[in-house]
Amino acid sequence: MYKYICMKTVLKVKLLTTKESHSALWRTMEDFNSVCNQLSKQAFDSKIYNKIKIQDAFYQWHRETMPKFSSQLLIRAMDVTAQSYKTKRHKKPNSFSQTSAVVYDARCLTLKDNSVSIWTSSGRLTIPIQVYNTELFKFRKGQVDLVLQNKKFYLLVTLEIPEAPQYDAEGVIGVDLGVKNIAVDSTGKIFSSDIIENKRKKYHSYRQRLQKRGTRSAKRRLKSFGKKESRFRKDINHQISKYLVSKAKGTQSAIALEELSHINDRVTVRKQNRNERMSWSFAQLRQFITYKCQLLGVSLLIVDPAYTSRTCNICGFCSKENRKNQAIFHCVSCGHADNADYNASKNIQKLGLDILNTNRVAVNLPIAPATQWL
Repeated sequence: MYKYICMKTVLKVKLLTTKESHSALWRTMEDFNSVCNQLSKQAFDSKIYNKIKIQDAFYQWHRETMPKFSSQLLIRAMDVTAQSYKTKRHKKPNSFSQTSAVVYDARCLTLKDNSVSIWTSSGRLTIPIQVYNTELFKFRKGQVDLVLQNKKFYLLVTLEIPEAPQYDAEGVIGVDLGVKNIAVDSTGKIFSSDIIENKRKKYHSYRQRLQKRGTRSAKRRLKSFGKKESRFRKDINHQISKYLVSKAKGTQSAIALEELSHINDRVTVRKQNRNERMSWSFAQLRQFITYKCQLLGVSLLIVDPAYTSRTCNICGFCSKENRKNQAIFHCVSCGHADNADYNASKNIQKLGLDILNTNRVAVNLPIAPATQWL
């Protein structure tokens, strides 16, 4: 019988607030963090950092001081305060900003298909929500954080989703990751970086102008602009990873990727090309591919990247001379010519097949009979 393994992830839920509900959530956030700051000072002065001891020492005082504040949120504030002292202790009390996250549990927050019932300083409110898949609510586990981002409120819901059992892959899709083309798979699908490169140049130019200006307004815009660029990268990486994993699932194949960890320590680039090289988050793309593979039961194979871009996928001849330029591969031995990234993806596919076949042989090895003693 398959033993289900759960994968932890976070679902972001947007709250569609009105002016009144937005104000109520803002006041709740201020009150919660004000309580956390007061608890932090009391814990620091009395040298009490354990959650249960904090609750025994200060719960009744806060209930009498703020009788209208939710008793359950007060418990959560004590938990948050105790957790903060587990990770860091200074010569002064730990502090919480006005916009630090508010931690809710099932007693003061209920998620429904199209709305959330949530406790606020103005009473319990029902607020419409926007989320791409409400079916995931059934995997909710633990607490929910209320956060403020770009002047909008969101709920961060922790999920524990059972991983699908891995099927026996019938083939392998090799994927080459690069700068000129973000991803190229062994079936010939190319995710070009032309649009991405135009965006990168635009972002880089704008960032340089803001950094040169150096005013408070420029720094504020720089921070906002950085978040926008991050969201753009994340969206593209989600699209690429979803396509690759869905294709692998549909063809009952595994996915093979190169091991690119610490590649910046092994490979150097010219200074003028450094921004282009460092601008894309390949680690994030790999992370997205990994967790989507776990959810759909797709095998992920990691192969050695050595010489995959210099080796001919037809005859196997490896030479630096095979790469005439960044885009073209031309084998000097057999004359085979192809797109360089596609050729590399075919080599990655072959390495993935070797791993797949080796694992099959290891699984299917016959059990040796026991030694018979005469």
